[in-house]
Amino acid sequence: MLAGRLDGMLDLAFYAPPLRVLVEHWIICAALFAATCLLGWYYKGFIEDRLRDKPIQAPGDMYISPPTPVHSNFTLGDVFARVRRRRPPPEPAPVNLSLEPSPPGRNMRYARQPRFTKKGIASVPIPPPPPPPKAKQPYEAFLVLDVEATCQQGTDFSFPNEIIEFPVCLMRWKDRLDDHRASQLEVVEEFRSFVKPTWQPVLSQFCTELTGITQEQVDSAPLFPAVLASFQKFMIKHGLIDGETGERLVRFCWCSDGPFDVRDFVVKQCFISKIPMPGWIQGDVLDVRTAVLDWLHSQEPPKAPIAGKAFEVPRRRSLNIPAQLKALGLPRFEGRQHSGIDDTRNIAKVVAELARRGVSLYPNTAVHPNRRWQWMGKRGEILEGYWTVNKVEVWKTQ
Repeated sequence: MLAGRLDGMLDLAFYAPPLRVLVEHWIICAALFAATCLLGWYYKGFIEDRLRDKPIQAPGDMYISPPTPVHSNFTLGDVFARVRRRRPPPEPAPVNLSLEPSPPGRNMRYARQPRFTKKGIASVPIPPPPPPPKAKQPYEAFLVLDVEATCQQGTDFSFPNEIIEFPVCLMRWKDRLDDHRASQLEVVEEFRSFVKPTWQPVLSQFCTELTGITQEQVDSAPLFPAVLASFQKFMIKHGLIDGETGERLVRFCWCSDGPFDVRDFVVKQCFISKIPMPGWIQGDVLDVRTAVLDWLHSQEPPKAPIAGKAFEVPRRRSLNIPAQLKALGLPRFEGRQHSGIDDTRNIAKVVAELARRGVSLYPNTAVHPNRRWQWMGKRGEILEGYWTVNKVEVWKTQ
């Protein structure tokens, strides 16, 4: 029946184009008509609500406010539901009358939570990074030495220096295992003695200002052979050497900041004092400065090779004791720089930190007891004019 009527309307609409369009798209037209009725139905009720909520004018130019506030916000869902849901206004945020600043996020509607909190694993503690593995340590004890010697302004290491302070820190392992792996070093005991010079018994003003050692301290100090005898008793006491033969009972290593203390100063002083170099001080030495530079170099990422260069020699910079402490993240230098005992204590901290970071401590500098300089004559004789002096300061007699 409907199809027949539509066919008749099509014939009629042949002569009226607008009517033909309506007939061909009658489904779309019906939907638009229904939507228009629905919107008109909603807005009719909305207009009535607006008129009802307007203030009422009373006699005497007085206005009576409606019992409920007017809210013009609505959503598309309210249109199809035909019910406007009234939302109460948000409560004003409390005023902070205290002087303390309010923490961020207190006035937010929803507090932002970390991702791990949302997943329910915020209570799981984050484990600390694992400690570095213990390295194999071939030596059982370390003797940290930093001597102070006579000097003049403008001289270099070829000068015939005489030792005036002999300090040593004895370090042993706290956790050395049977497989010789360890990482914790501690200072067991210290040894310190001033030494009286013989070739130039009067200290220069430059030497006193540099080291802090006074003339009275060296005048009352024993000679170098007596200091070595006292230190030998110190080593016997701690079981490092045999009391009769002087042979080593344990493997210990000498440590110094640079190669100069044992390689140069001790060899010079033994020649000036006319004594042979003891066997327990001979042997290779651990140059702590070189060990720190090697560790820093191992921490650097590898660099890409430069085109056109087959091999590039890396530049080696020199680090003094304060720079070594800073490079390892240790506290600043404690004490007076160029004071033998203070330098020795700070070097011991560097050695302990290297061991804690998993560095295997072993000698890296050779010592030659029979080394000779040009100023060395026969049987401890010092020849004049065989060392370099720039801007020499005249020795003063006190």
